[in-house]
Amino acid sequence: MILSFIKLYFDTCCIHGFRYLVKSVLILLERIFWLLLLIVSVYFCVISCISSVERFHTKSTHIGLERNSYYWNTSMPGLTICPMQRLNQSLFNNYCRANKIKGTDKTEFWDFLENLANSTYTNFENIPDYDSIDHTLDQLGIKPKQYMELIYNLTFDGTYEPIEKLRIRCVDGQLHLKTRQILTEFGLCYLCSSYLGEEYSSRFLIFGEYPEFNKYLNKHRFVLVKKATFFDKDVGFNLMGFDTDAIDSYIHSAFEVMKVDNNFGYSLEGAAYEPEVEEIIAEPNFETETSISQRKCRFYHESNLTHYPFYTKNICQQECRINLAYKICKCIPHFYPNRIAKPKPVCTYKTLKSCFPRHAGYFLKFYEENGHHEKPTGCYCEQNCIDAVIKLKSALAMRGSKQLLGSMGSSVSMSTWPRNQFKRQVIFSFTDLLVSIGGTAGLYLGFSVLGLVEFIYFFTLRLVWQLLGYKL
Repeated sequence: MILSFIKLYFDTCCIHGFRYLVKSVLILLERIFWLLLLIVSVYFCVISCISSVERFHTKSTHIGLERNSYYWNTSMPGLTICPMQRLNQSLFNNYCRANKIKGTDKTEFWDFLENLANSTYTNFENIPDYDSIDHTLDQLGIKPKQYMELIYNLTFDGTYEPIEKLRIRCVDGQLHLKTRQILTEFGLCYLCSSYLGEEYSSRFLIFGEYPEFNKYLNKHRFVLVKKATFFDKDVGFNLMGFDTDAIDSYIHSAFEVMKVDNNFGYSLEGAAYEPEVEEIIAEPNFETETSISQRKCRFYHESNLTHYPFYTKNICQQECRINLAYKICKCIPHFYPNRIAKPKPVCTYKTLKSCFPRHAGYFLKFYEENGHHEKPTGCYCEQNCIDAVIKLKSALAMRGSKQLLGSMGSSVSMSTWPRNQFKRQVIFSFTDLLVSIGGTAGLYLGFSVLGLVEFIYFFTLRLVWQLLGYKL
């Protein structure tokens, strides 16, 4: 019964060649000939379809080059500034008064906290190790996991300063750019001209809370990022309001965060940057029509990280450092967010001084020349789908900036605009995949959607009917 049913399908189906296998008028040699033709056709059909599927998964996108620069609105770079004096003297004095810390203990505790707040991979060895520190920390009940909370509580967020001339602000004439305090690998810093959400703020990364409403900002019109066109000349902004003796500044893409090892350096006068920008954009349908494995990049909200709820490539590399630090030193530095289901132990200041300086280059670059560490595995960071390439034409010290601006700060100015722009595009969509597979099946076998429907119908409904009819 079953063999007769299959013979009936071969004799009536629309797929080319099958009927010649069951025609009674053909001799055995002819049937073998048609069988070989069918085997070859099915083989090449399957190989071609697999190739199309592989192309869909691995080569369905590309980065195109656009040159119609007259129509672009180019985003200016982001700017991050870290003041070299972090703690607020008034808040520190009130804290010591409330906890009865006086005299030499108070002086040494200030020096310890100030250096701890300014510590990173390149200077952990500078944290002082006074005899009184352990006693003071025990007296206050401060554990390593509370280092960053204490530093945050003793640091005044300059963006909330009531007096505008003293406020940390980012301005371009009458236009203000939104400025926020952030948590970085160099402690508490300030960021302006950024598309990143408020998850990238010191308050959110330390306490899991969004920044408080700033009532002093309602007087001005704010934008996230300064944009300009090809016809604009000498566009720029200033991030200022730092009442410190020195600052360190970082220029980076407006879609990214700073890299702690890519800084201007310790500066007593601020920095003036003149960059060139080439943006990487994406088609409107680029995110919806592709998966992460296809496009080999991630959007901001597509985080696969443990310690951060958002994604950028530099943030991903920070998480790689977290895992490396935990692997080598069995703990992580205090300036990383650690609000996760299974928090990692935070290093004591003594571990920061003893373990991290010996591996600083490895933590920052992920490799060592003539070192005993291998390149870390399991740490691959995809590119940002939307980003910008920053090239510096010049980076100079702002001589006399404190007298000119009334405070420390840095500036970004652009006088030339890009002629090229990169655009991520879909060149082989799911619809193209269906057309390719359908065309291949039609070319080799004369197969179509109706042929597929016929096959399903024949071996489901009609087969059941035949079996029931046979039993009856």
